[in-house]
Amino acid sequence: MKTSQGKLSHDTLPHYLRDYPEKDVRGWILESANFPSVLEHVSFTFLIEGISRVTSHQLVRHRIASYTQESQRYSEAGRDYVVPESVVAGGFEEKFRDLVENSFKLYAEMVKAGIPMEDARYILPQAVTTRILMTVNLRELLHIACLRLSEKAQWEIRELVREMINEASKIVPEIYNLLTALCSEK
Repeated sequence: MKTSQGKLSHDTLPHYLRDYPEKDVRGWILESANFPSVLEHVSFTFLIEGISRVTSHQLVRHRIASYTQESQRYSEAGRDYVVPESVVAGGFEEKFRDLVENSFKLYAEMVKAGIPMEDARYILPQAVTTRILMTVNLRELLHIACLRLSEKAQWEIRELVREMINEASKIVPEIYNLLTALCSEK
C-alpha cells in the first residue's frame, strides 16, 4: 500500500520488510479494502479433499486461482462420494446409493476388462469425491467468499469456502473485517 500511495520512500525497503511494527501491519491489512490490489501479494495454498466433482467444477471457475486436481484419467476412482442432505431428507438415499454403487461396480468391471480408466470414468457420477490443490491470492479468495458464502450459492461450495476462510483467518485474523467491507460493496 505504501508503494501505491507513493510513500515507500519515507523509509528504506528493509524497514517495511523487517522492522515494520505489528500494529502497522494489522492496520495496513484493514486499510487494504480501499487498495485491494495489495491483497494480491498474499497467497494461500489449500489441499482440499472429499469434495464432490460438482463442487470442484464450481471452484475451478474462479480462474485467478491455480489448481491441480486429482486425475480420473491416470488414477483409479475411489468409491467415496457425497450424498446431499436434501436427498436423504427427501427419502431417496437408498436409491441414490444403489445407483452410485452400481456405477462403481460397472466402472471396475470395465477397467478390469481393459477399458482405459479415462474412458471408464464416463460412467461415474458427479457425486464422486476428488482432491484438489488450490493456490489463491487473498484478493481473489475474498472475491470467491463474497460470491460463494451467499445463501444463493450451492450448499457444498458454501461449506468449503467457509472452511477456507476459517483456515485463512488463522494467518490473517482481519479477513472477516475485509469480507464485511468488500462484500457489502456489491
